[in-house]
Amino acid sequence: MLGPPALVAHLHALLSAGLPLSPEQVLRPEQQREPHLAGPQDASGRPAVGEGQRGLSAYLAQHPDGYVQIEDPTPISNNGAQDVYWTAVGAIAPTREKAHALASAARVILAGTRDEPGFFRTQSAPSTTPLAPDAVLVRVVYARTLILGIVPT
Repeated sequence: MLGPPALVAHLHALLSAGLPLSPEQVLRPEQQREPHLAGPQDASGRPAVGEGQRGLSAYLAQHPDGYVQIEDPTPISNNGAQDVYWTAVGAIAPTREKAHALASAARVILAGTRDEPGFFRTQSAPSTTPLAPDAVLVRVVYARTLILGIVPT
């Protein structure tokens, strides 16, 4: 894999292995709409009208510990051999406390600690945004350098 797909796969593998969530709760960029489309379905798999909660609230009711959303990597610089990408990782949960705890756990996995540094650099402090009465987003942007389009390990 080259470029951002390799970076997304790397982020997904790290977060899936390290977070106290199922791998299905670590969403790739192309899965960004899934939580907003959640809800009951009829026998043919279409949205069931008038059959209960829909959207982000329904998704969080199914996943009360929240989920992590990996956003599309953004190229920042290139010197021929090295490419630097910034990638936002959002932690979405029903409460501010759960969202911050999830974002903090993701930060340790990606950026590491003082004693054990990780491979990603934090580019922005966590920003908190209420999405709905029962949903909070904590978003952090991380930087990673790829060498000749490959994620070095």
